Amino acid sequence: MSKYIAQQSIGHFMPGDEIKGLSDERIQALLVSGAIAEPKEPELENNDGATAQLASLTAENVELKAKVTELEKSLAASEKKLAAEIKKTVAPEK
Repeated sequence: MSKYIAQQSIGHFMPGDEIKGLSDERIQALLVSGAIAEPKEPELENNDGATAQLASLTAENVELKAKVTELEKSLAASEKKLAAEIKKTVAPEK
């Protein structure tokens, strides 16, 4: 059974309501008059380059993540080196 949506008030149905419980003849009459309609499939909008922009941003995101990883490794190495220097400086003398 097809689904129909009210385009205007019909009895107790308000615009946007799903129409249920009507005879096939009544449904056909309401379809012809435009009072109800079958729900439309969402149309794909013209993306105006959105797909290309998404691909570009995705590639940029991958590059930035790689840079972050590289910087985190560098920071960890610097912290390790600094800790070793501090340890040498603060080490108790014997």
